[in-house]
Amino acid sequence: MLKAHCNYFLYILNHKLNVLIECWKEGLYIQGIIHDWSKFLPAEFFPYAKKFYSGIPLTLEDELKWQYAWLHHQHKNKHHWEYWVINPNTKEALPMPKKYVIEMVCDWRSFSRKWGKRVKDTTLNLTDSIVVHPETKRELDLLTTNQSKKARQAIEKR
Repeated sequence: MLKAHCNYFLYILNHKLNVLIECWKEGLYIQGIIHDWSKFLPAEFFPYAKKFYSGIPLTLEDELKWQYAWLHHQHKNKHHWEYWVINPNTKEALPMPKKYVIEMVCDWRSFSRKWGKRVKDTTLNLTDSIVVHPETKRELDLLTTNQSKKARQAIEKR
């Protein structure tokens, strides 16, 4: 398991670096630094490492621990749209503050950085498959089509 823990730790560092680069472009310096710190907490770190890096099948208990870890992560990190959902059945959500909308898009962009691909509008626009407030959806549409500081500035002017 030590190898799994080390590999997951390196993954987190790489992810944080990629998000930091994207956040830096948008002027979100502090958010880029503190992004996903909860992944280092034992409640998240160990279940994630076991699920994704151990190479062994999870028991039902381990799978449940990972599900709790994922829920913990969503509820500790405001850049996750799930944090803002009031009722998933009625698709009711609070509007996300702009800085978290931008951080969420930076998080999405970071995955394309990880795999060495150029960020494409089509890979970023997930708004049809997630539950967000209509205002947040408009902001996401603007950010994912422009992918730049210009989009952020347009949102901030509202």
